[in-house]
Amino acid sequence: MIYQDILEASALEQYAAALNARARKAQAAGQLSAADLRHRIHACRGRCEWCGASLVEREFELDHVISLRQQGRHSAANLAVACPDCNRRKGSKHPARFAAEIYADTGLRTDLLSGIMAHFSLEPARQSPLFGPQEGAGLDAATSEGVSARPPYRWSALPGRHDE
Repeated sequence: MIYQDILEASALEQYAAALNARARKAQAAGQLSAADLRHRIHACRGRCEWCGASLVEREFELDHVISLRQQGRHSAANLAVACPDCNRRKGSKHPARFAAEIYADTGLRTDLLSGIMAHFSLEPARQSPLFGPQEGAGLDAATSEGVSARPPYRWSALPGRHDE
């Protein structure tokens, strides 16, 4: 579907029917209506709930936060509005794992990511860039290319070795 302020009732009914059929196939209880989907879609305020990308006038998909394969519920409360890229990348990954991946990649914390991290007591780390100047890294005399003239570590002689 394309994200718009006004969503066609027939398109929502088709989407709900497809989600319900998929849930039945996975033997997940629950039934979603077009009204459930409309409410969830508009609640995202036009942004992917995983990465925060704008969805206005773009394709979006509804993702089961805890996948049906992992015994997630087939309910509006377990749905997230996602850009196609996030929905494909997540697949059936555990939501805490995917939230940590998104945070590591972007450094952003959407409401969904914050909620998942709080629920699973997760505080993921963010990978620092390998190359380029880093604030507070203790590098002195950085060159114009962003490479330190002197490495931030010190080699010391190992006990028992006398290499000079």
